[in-house]
Order: sequence, then C-alpha cells, then structure tokens
Amino acid sequence: MRQCAIKAENVWKEYRIRHNLDQPSSSLKAVLNAPFSGLMGRDKKNSHLAQSELFTALKDVSFDVEYGESVGLIGRNGAGKSTLLKILSRITRPSKGKITLYQRVSSLLEVGTGFNTELSGRDNVYLNGSFLGMKISEIRQKFDEIVAFSEVEQFIDTPVKYYSSGMYVRLAFSVAVHLTPEILLIDEALSVGDAGFQHKSLTKMKELLGGGATIILVSHNDQAIRDICKRAIWLDKGEIRMDGPAASVVEHYKTFLD
Repeated sequence: MRQCAIKAENVWKEYRIRHNLDQPSSSLKAVLNAPFSGLMGRDKKNSHLAQSELFTALKDVSFDVEYGESVGLIGRNGAGKSTLLKILSRITRPSKGKITLYQRVSSLLEVGTGFNTELSGRDNVYLNGSFLGMKISEIRQKFDEIVAFSEVEQFIDTPVKYYSSGMYVRLAFSVAVHLTPEILLIDEALSVGDAGFQHKSLTKMKELLGGGATIILVSHNDQAIRDICKRAIWLDKGEIRMDGPAASVVEHYKTFLD
C-alpha cells in the first residue's frame, strides 16, 4: 500500500472583494485631503457607494496524492490553480476544509519567491535553503552543484535585485530541486527560463521522481504536463472538473477550449 503525501479534504477559499464606486481608496483620499481638504470635502453622503462581494476561488476541492506521484494542475487563468498551490505551500489558509501534508514541502510559485533582493545570490541560497529546513552543512555540501545548475556562477556574489528574471528563476529553481525536496510544488515560473534551461529542468524533475519525490506542477504547457505527470487535475472556476490520467485529462481540456 502506497503512502499518502498530500490529502485535501473539502477545501474552500473565499476572498472578500471591496468596491468603492466613484471614490478613491481611503489611503489615497488621506493623501489628497492633506493639502486640499476643502476641495475633497468631508461629507459622507456617498458612503453608500462602498460595496463588497465574496469571491470563491476554490469550491469543495478534495483529492489525495500518493508519495512519489506526479500531478499536473491545468485550467484557464483564474481557475484556482495558483490559489491551491499557495494553500499547499502554507502561504495562505483555506477558508474551510483541511490540507494535510505528510512530507516536507519545497515550492517555486513565483520568480524569486523567498529571495531577499538586497542579498547576493550566495546569501539567498543559504537563506532559502534554511527556509526549506536544511542545515547549513547540507547547503554547503550542495552549494557548488546548485550554482552550476543555475548557470549564474559569474553573478553569484551580486545582489539578486540586479538579476534578470531568467537568472532569478534559474537560481530559485536550482535551490528548490537540489535541497532534497520530498514534495515539490511548481507554478508557471519555469516559463521564464529559456528553452535550454526548461529542458534541463524537466530532466531534473524526472530524476527527482525517480528518487521518490512527489511533484505538483502547474503549467499551460501541455507537453510538459504529459512528459512529467502521470495524472492531471483540471480545475474550472474553482472546482475539480476532471481527475485522471494526464494524457486523457489534457485531451478533454483542449477539446473544451476548442
């Protein structure tokens, strides 16, 4: 019997969206009111124009992911894919429901996630590795391999605020995949890299899967989903529309788009 790595039970995520119709935000209003308080006025007769609505990003999402499984998340922009990854990464909490993680999680959700732009690439490798629960000795042991894979050796002691987006993502990805991830969550960040680095990254993820890692990949690249993932989950307006073999789910999704 295979071990469960991730368990999502009836997960909901809701956001309160506020609308101030025909009115500037309160912070902007304060700035504008300072020198021109007479022009803006202090009456509140338009306060009824302030409205809010509840936006549901995820609706009763449930699934299990087994240890060593590779799962692709697909769907249109706004379907809830990135929201789900942020909940799995513990960046945000579900409004209702429960997420249980049975292994250590490493994530790459956006370019440079977890990096301090004022620090050098070298410092960020150690900082990010520490965030992922690694000991300094473990990071030091993997350091040369991380830098070589990222192809930013020449700039490793330069503050990362001077890096291009491609350099940023190469170093962030390299840290994430070399520090022994048990569960690796990847959003569309890899689309920033060039074709050569994308190919190298896909090869590295296959190596991780061969070593027993669990991978959740969000991508609009159908071929990447087919190459890496044996299973895919199609999210549509926050709900699971289909869950099954990657090739079959991707094909149904493409037919739906056509």
